[in-house]
Amino acid sequence: MLFADSDGWIVGVGRGGAGGSSRERAGGMFWEVLGLPVRSLEQVLDRFPPGRVHEVHTPRGEGTFALRIIALPDCPSLSESQPRSGMLAGTSATSGPTALPATEAARAAYVIIATDNRPIVQLREVYTERIGENIQALENSIHLFGAMFDGVQDAMLLLAQDRVVHAANPQAGKLLDPRDKGLVGRLVTTLFQVEDRDAIVEKLARLKDGGRWTSRRTCLRPDGEAFPVELVLWRIDLQGFTLYHMVLRDLTAQTLLEKGLRRKRAEVEGMSLALRNVVRSTEKEKEQVREAMLREVRAAILPALERMAGEESLELRIGLKAMIEERITAFSDTGSATDPNTQADASANLLLQLTPREIEVCRLIRMGAGTQQVAELLNTSFDTIQTHRKNIRRKLGLRGRRISLSSFLQQHNFFE
Repeated sequence: MLFADSDGWIVGVGRGGAGGSSRERAGGMFWEVLGLPVRSLEQVLDRFPPGRVHEVHTPRGEGTFALRIIALPDCPSLSESQPRSGMLAGTSATSGPTALPATEAARAAYVIIATDNRPIVQLREVYTERIGENIQALENSIHLFGAMFDGVQDAMLLLAQDRVVHAANPQAGKLLDPRDKGLVGRLVTTLFQVEDRDAIVEKLARLKDGGRWTSRRTCLRPDGEAFPVELVLWRIDLQGFTLYHMVLRDLTAQTLLEKGLRRKRAEVEGMSLALRNVVRSTEKEKEQVREAMLREVRAAILPALERMAGEESLELRIGLKAMIEERITAFSDTGSATDPNTQADASANLLLQLTPREIEVCRLIRMGAGTQQVAELLNTSFDTIQTHRKNIRRKLGLRGRRISLSSFLQQHNFFE
């Protein structure tokens, strides 16, 4: 800070303004001390009008400084009252520059304030760089969010506190507005069935900043078609503004799959129960056959073997041997060598030879299904089921007999 008289002569220097060079600078013309590109006071006042702030380049090109000239009330020039050599007011050989005394400050006509702009310029450059980086980061974030918002496969909506849709990605239009009537501006609750609207309004009101809510709900298309969705809702509080991010995932295909799985599970459980019944029936039949064999052995074969062992006649031993072989052969063919009506027992024994698929075919035939129906239920061809029927008749000893496989299975409880 410099104090100059009405001629521009420096009569004093403020504290901190001129630094260590104030002694040399005091007493000169202020525009020369500051290195202004002018030669007279008139040029200074014309180029740098008082009362304004001017940016001036330093003589050495090291930067700029802010210049402000303040014109004080008119007063006589100091040159008229005393020599200029005595106007170094505020200077001392021992103490250095001090504030201008009140008597001499009253004689000053101008106050010149010069402020070095280099720290401010440096600070401005730093802030400009940081602001530029922040703006670029914000633009990158906006581009990234836009790419994610438009590119995801789920429907996304942006809501404000008024519960109105303010933005929707393309997938939301396909899911909720296939006729492109427009989602923006619609109340979000109108996108859901009536039963779900109160719950959604309550969550929008009670959800906290950063909170998340996930639920299964039912959406409505403009034509009234209802479909299930998984709803995920986030709340984001900005400065004086609340934003809701809603994601809707169509569960139509998943719901159909779940229904199909439940139906298949019920079918498998039914088939498993039928198979357990068949196994129990088979075990029972096996036990009956085993008991029949033991009875046959005790009643016919063991007595024949005992007599054969004690018989001396070779011819008689040969006859007994042939009889034992015949009895064993007859038992293998009919299930019992003594009962002529044991075809069912023989069939039960042969039942053990059936494959799981053949047992399943028997169960369906016994329930009244025809060949074509069995093929459809088991997802196979008509010819394949015909082949299974032929193999089953052969294993159950029905080949060549005038009895249908369905009637035979109805008469026995193998497949209960």
